[in-house]
Amino acid sequence: MALILTLGFDAHSFARLEPLRQRYFPAGRNFIPVHVSLFQQLPAQAMDRILAGLRQVAETTAPLPFRASGIMDFSGGAAIDIACKEALDLHGQLRRAWSDILTESDDRKRKLHATVQNKVDRDSALATQARLRAEFTSWDGVFDRLLLWHYRGGPWERAGTFPLTGDTK
Repeated sequence: MALILTLGFDAHSFARLEPLRQRYFPAGRNFIPVHVSLFQQLPAQAMDRILAGLRQVAETTAPLPFRASGIMDFSGGAAIDIACKEALDLHGQLRRAWSDILTESDDRKRKLHATVQNKVDRDSALATQARLRAEFTSWDGVFDRLLLWHYRGGPWERAGTFPLTGDTK
């Protein structure tokens, strides 16, 4: 099965986002807490290499400041748009390091977002987006860890947590 790499939120941001995910994400598909995906199909057979790379990156990367800037339209859902140049730089660094093991879908630039609803009909998605936009205010937060998950076709199983502990300069 594939491995998935996500970014984890600071406590304040998590407290804002997780209730939205619990409210709007279809319960039968909501297997893990709110997150930002960096890679969705890392090969499990490269686990040792991936773990070593994540340990090294986490030790040398400071927590990453971001701005939650708006609501994204998914045709079948809604997400919070996240602006974070440092996270995009980190994603690029990992793409280069793992270029020989990435799938085509993982070997591309990401649009950072926290999905709060997915795989619903278009009318439900538009209604959710309208509610979210009516209540949304931007805020600044921090990605403070990387999380690696086993995807097992249903619930995800955590394979590792890597706090970002590098110097903040």
